[in-house]
Amino acid sequence: MRIDRIADSTDSTRWLPEKLFIKKKITAGFVAKSIAGRLLLPCNWKPFARCFRARENGQKSADDASLKLYGQILPGGFLNYGYSENPTVTPGTTTIDSIQNAQICYGERLADLVKDKESRVLDAGCGLGGLVGLLLKRGLFPTALTPNRTQIRRVRDVFPAVPMIEGRLEKIPLPEFHHAFGTVITSESFQYMNLPVALDVIKQVLKPGGRWILCDYFRTSADARKSGHLWTDFTTAIEARGWHIVSQQDITANVLPSIAFAHMFGQRFGLPAAQFAADRLERKRPALSFLLQDVIGKLRANFQSQLDVVDPVIFAREKKYMTLVIEQR
Repeated sequence: MRIDRIADSTDSTRWLPEKLFIKKKITAGFVAKSIAGRLLLPCNWKPFARCFRARENGQKSADDASLKLYGQILPGGFLNYGYSENPTVTPGTTTIDSIQNAQICYGERLADLVKDKESRVLDAGCGLGGLVGLLLKRGLFPTALTPNRTQIRRVRDVFPAVPMIEGRLEKIPLPEFHHAFGTVITSESFQYMNLPVALDVIKQVLKPGGRWILCDYFRTSADARKSGHLWTDFTTAIEARGWHIVSQQDITANVLPSIAFAHMFGQRFGLPAAQFAADRLERKRPALSFLLQDVIGKLRANFQSQLDVVDPVIFAREKKYMTLVIEQR
């Protein structure tokens, strides 16, 4: 048997048999036998059943693997689109660093709007803690809120002294947090909240004279894709509850560079990589490829749907991204 020399990370050498590097083929038969083997073993039945219960009881907001990936790509702790000072920048000249800078700028702009410097600030939908860090640097007193386990772990690890509310804003313990905050910030999180319930909760947790800072996108028509609240529904609801918009700024143009970059990246790299994988599977494992055609088609459709979400043309046509300062009359 021939022996190959392998250099390790320390540039020293060791000798390993070639047999250790023989590839294991993944065939349709292997996949079928593997699945059947796991299903037929009684010791696997209970763990398998727990998978379905976890799926039924869990929520996407409770734990999201995509957030882990996002946090590794953009480690600044922000999950927002960012605010670009130069809205005319093209996707081809945008970099990861420029997106991170735009996210920091986004957070700084929100921190600038905090009027009550002595009272607690509720970051409702704190993401991975980017805004929490900015508020701390300014000597403010943030409280983080999120139902997402990944975010909870990250914020607790990075900011152990910051109070954490684990759960959705709509389910916050109102007796404990009645009039507890001088400011509530919902930064690209309000779109996921129940509109009437969230409005009532924010009103109760804010101190008299407190300020709600909202930065998020809204649908401009009922025909737009179902992401974000309809602007007219929102304005009607806040007026009915005695809220007053102190200031507002449409920053749609400033968030489009990040959206356009994500769309370009998906088109240039994501779609071709997925097609390459499908083509390679069909050539190398035609039987397995045949069995997975419906799955591959579904994945391709889902990927295209996600690309449409970050299509800057569609976004600008259907949504408007607003920075709002709202107070009680």
